[in-house]
Amino acid sequence: MKNMDKRELILKEAEKLFAEKGYYGLGLSELLKRCEIPKGSFYYYFPGGKLQLIEETLNYSYQRMERGITQRILIEQTALKSFERMADHLTRRIGEKPLLASMFLSMIAIESVYLDENVNAACRRIYGQWQKLYADFLRRFGFGEEESVVKAQAVFALIHGSLISSWIKQDPADLQLAKRSLRDIIGDR
Repeated sequence: MKNMDKRELILKEAEKLFAEKGYYGLGLSELLKRCEIPKGSFYYYFPGGKLQLIEETLNYSYQRMERGITQRILIEQTALKSFERMADHLTRRIGEKPLLASMFLSMIAIESVYLDENVNAACRRIYGQWQKLYADFLRRFGFGEEESVVKAQAVFALIHGSLISSWIKQDPADLQLAKRSLRDIIGDR
């Protein structure tokens, strides 16, 4: 296995384990066993240990999620249809209990307030990028600079707040209610 392959394997498995167990619940021995690597290899790739691992896993997860959003979700002819597509996509995923990068990022972001300033800073940066992604997308449909930021934040809060609620309830109803409210925020653009 090439060096980058091992590194990516560690990040993929760490993402799954952090999502299942949170930061404090993840033991490095479990990660090492899943990846079939010795402790020395882990520290070769992540000399900063578990804190470096969580920061890099967050970045890895966000980049993966952003690619999916830009390539498969924000592709419709209107902003409204794209965000409705997002709500539908997330709705379908609720009952499956798959690893959703957005849920992983949200769980760790909340936990990061109590973890470490660097991890929290990484979460704040990622949330800023995520909201900027939506604002940049809205500008393509004629929303002005300030208006796109305000509407992006409203869409972000609506969809992701409803995702968390739907995830907890294991019922997509809240996401479908959010979908119905998107027109009130963005109109028909």
